[in-house]
Amino acid sequence: MIYLNGKIVSPEEAKIEPNDRGFLLSDGLFETMRVYNGQVFCLKEHWERLKKSADYLEIALPISIDDLQKIIIKVLDKNKLSGKDASLRLTITRGTGPRGLLFPIEQKPTVMLAAFPFLAHVSKPATTYITNIRRNEFSPLSKIKSLSYLDNILARREATKNGADEGILLNTKGNVAETSAANIFIVTNDNNIITPPLTEGVLPGITRHVVIELCKELNISIAEKPITPDKLYMAKEIFLTNSLIEIQSVTQANQKIINDGNVGSITIKLQEKYKEKIKKNFDHFNQKPSTGFLNLFKSTDIHNVCQAEDKKNEQLNIAELENSWNGLTKK
Repeated sequence: MIYLNGKIVSPEEAKIEPNDRGFLLSDGLFETMRVYNGQVFCLKEHWERLKKSADYLEIALPISIDDLQKIIIKVLDKNKLSGKDASLRLTITRGTGPRGLLFPIEQKPTVMLAAFPFLAHVSKPATTYITNIRRNEFSPLSKIKSLSYLDNILARREATKNGADEGILLNTKGNVAETSAANIFIVTNDNNIITPPLTEGVLPGITRHVVIELCKELNISIAEKPITPDKLYMAKEIFLTNSLIEIQSVTQANQKIINDGNVGSITIKLQEKYKEKIKKNFDHFNQKPSTGFLNLFKSTDIHNVCQAEDKKNEQLNIAELENSWNGLTKK
C-alpha cells in the first residue's frame, strides 16, 4: 500500500496523470530514508534537504513535516512494517501541466510515499569502476536529489557491464565526485580521511554529514578536498555512504585492489560508531525526542492510532491532507 495525493491505495489502484511533469519531464524530487524498528533516521535532515531543493525548483510542498510523520505511520502500518526495519521512498513532482517546459501557472504537486521491508544484512564490500559518465559540478542539479537520474543509471549500468558493483562519476575537471548512488570517502596512508567537497558536484548526502560528524567525535582527521583518480588508487581504504548501505567498504577501484581486499580498520571503526549512534537513539527513544530520529511512537501505539483513525476515516485522517492538497495552487 502506498500514499498518493491524500489517499492510501494499492499499487494497482494508484494512478498518475499522463500529463504529470514528473512522468513526462522528470520534474520533481525524491528522498530515500531508512527506518529502524519503526523509527525514521534523520527524517528532519531529509525533510530540510527536500524543502531546500523544492524551494529552489519553486515547487510548493503541499505537506508539512508533521503531515509526513502521520503519513509514514499510516503507510508503515498498512504494510505491516510498524516497529520493523524498512526503507521509504518519498516522491514529489510538480504535478500536471500543459505541454512545454515553462512552469504551469497553477501547481498541484503529486506526492507519493512507498515503504519496503529492509532485511538486516551485513553489507559486503563493494567493487567500483570509474565510468565515462561525467558529473557537471556547475549544474544546480548536482546538489539536488531530482527525478532526473539517467546519469546515475548509465553509470551503474557501465560499472555492472565491467564487472563492478558501483560506478564512479568524475566531474568535468576529472576529479572524483561520487558514485551512482553514494558519496565516497578515502583514507590516506597517514590515516586522514578525505571526501570531495560539495563544489565538486557532490550531493549533500545525509549519511555523508553524519560520518563527517562521527569523524570529529573520534578525533579522526577529515577534510573536504578534491580527489583525483590517482589518489583514489593510492588510498589505504575507500568507503561509500548513503542512507540504505550506511557505510560500505570498497575493496577494488577498477583493477586496483584496495587494502589487500580487506575492510580497513578505520572503516570498521566508523561502521561500529554509526551503529552505536543508532542504538543510542533507540536507548533514549522512550525518554526524550532524538535529534537523529523523528519519534514515531512505539509500534503498539502506531497500530492503535491507525486503528482509531481507520474507524473515523479509512483514508487516514488524510481528509485534511487531501483537502490541503486539492486546494493548493501557486500563482
